[in-house]
Amino acid sequence: LESWRNLSYADLATEVIGKFVKDDEVPRDVLAGIVKKSCGAFRSEDVTPLIKVEGHYILELFHGPTFAFKDVALQMLGNFFEYFLSTGSNDGRLAVLGATSGDTGSAAIYGLRGKKGVDCIILYPNGRVSEIQERQMTTVPDDNIHCVSVEGTFDDCQDIVKASFANQEFRDRVKLGAVNSINWCRVLAQTTYYFWSYFRVTDAEKDVKEVNFSVPTGNFGDILAGYYSKRMGLPVGDLIVATNENDILHRFFTQGEYHREDIQATISPSMDICVSSN
Repeated sequence: LESWRNLSYADLATEVIGKFVKDDEVPRDVLAGIVKKSCGAFRSEDVTPLIKVEGHYILELFHGPTFAFKDVALQMLGNFFEYFLSTGSNDGRLAVLGATSGDTGSAAIYGLRGKKGVDCIILYPNGRVSEIQERQMTTVPDDNIHCVSVEGTFDDCQDIVKASFANQEFRDRVKLGAVNSINWCRVLAQTTYYFWSYFRVTDAEKDVKEVNFSVPTGNFGDILAGYYSKRMGLPVGDLIVATNENDILHRFFTQGEYHREDIQATISPSMDICVSSN
C-alpha cells in the first residue's frame, strides 16, 4: 500500500483498478491511458483535492464536468465503454439505460456524449430533480443522448431499469448496458478517491492509522465503494451513512427494518430515494 502513496491520482487509480482488470481484458498501457484521459476532464490537477475546515478533512468531489461526485466514475466508465466497443465487443453497439435523481443522469450524459457505438437513455422523475441538473441533461445536443421525463419518483424510474435488465430477450436484443451503481465498474472507479484521500489525510496527520469517512448517501453506491476499499485492505475505520428525511438506510442500520415509506421532497433531491438498491 505504501508504494502507492506518492503516485498521481491517475497513476494511483490505475493501480487500484488494475487489481480487478487483467491484461488480457485491458492491456495495462491502455488502462493507464483510459484513466489518464478520464482524469484530464477535471478542473483540478488532484482530481479530488482534500481540504481542511475547522478540524475536519473534506474531499472535494465537484471538480468534474457536471460538478457531481459521480463524474469520477462516469468519465472512466464512458471511456471504458468506448474502448470495449472499439474492439468489437457487444458487436460494437451498446444501449445504456439509466435512472437518475439528478446527478447520475448529467454525469452519465457528459461521460457518454459523442461516444461511438453508444446510445444513452436517461430516465428522471418529472419535477423531482434540481433545475440545473435537468438543464445539464436536456440541453446536450449530441445525437446519442436521450432524456425521458417520467411521471413518478426516482424509485419508479429505477424499477423500469431493473425490469428492463430482468427481461433477457429485451436486454440481449437492444444490447443493454448500465451506468447506475449496479455496474461494478462504476463502484470500482469510486474506490479510487478513498485510497487518494486516505493518503492525503495520513500525509498531514502522521499519527493517524485509520481514517473514518462520513458519506452523504441515497442509493448506497458511494459508501459501498468505501466498504469495498476497506475490504481490499485500506485502513478505514468507521463508515458513517449520512442521510436526509428519506432515511431507509438509517432505519435499516439502527432498527433492522428495510421497507419503503412515502418519499419526501427535500433540498437534496439526489438523495430522495425510498429503496437503496446497493
